[in-house]
Amino acid sequence: MPCPDPNLITKALAAGVIGDPDAGLAMLQPIVNDGPAETFAMLYALGHSVSTKARQTAGPGAMFGIAVDGPAGPATGTVDDLPPAIRFSAQFTSACANQDMEMAGALFWAVAGPADRDGTPALAEAIGAVYQMAVATAREVVAEQQRLREGR
Repeated sequence: MPCPDPNLITKALAAGVIGDPDAGLAMLQPIVNDGPAETFAMLYALGHSVSTKARQTAGPGAMFGIAVDGPAGPATGTVDDLPPAIRFSAQFTSACANQDMEMAGALFWAVAGPADRDGTPALAEAIGAVYQMAVATAREVVAEQQRLREGR
C-alpha cells in the first residue's frame, strides 16, 4: 500500500482541530488526486487514528462494532439508518479498529468504484465524514493533553 505523507495528514488534522476543516480537506486533495491506492491509504491512516485510543484502552484481541441509537433508545438502530457517508465512516473506522484491511478495502471500493463511474460525490462525502471523525478524535486528544498539563 502506498504511504501518503504522514506530515501532510497531520497538518490537515491540525487545521480541522483549530477550526478550518475546509483547509484541512484541501490539504488532502493532492493525495486523492494521486489515485485510488493513495486515497485508500490516506483514509486508512485517518480511520486508524480514530480508533487508536479505543484499541489502546480495550487491549489485545478486542473487536469493535457499531452501536446506533434508534427511536426505541440506545443501540436500537442499525447502520442502515445512517446517511450513506456517515454509515461508510462508521463501518470503515470499525474495520480500521479491527485492523481488517480486507473489509476496509471492500468498503472503500463499494464507494469509490461507483463514484468513479457515475461522477457522484459519494467518495468525497465519505472522505469528509472519515476526516471529520478523525478531527473530532484529535480534538479529544488535544483537550485531554491540556487537562493533564493543567493537572485536572
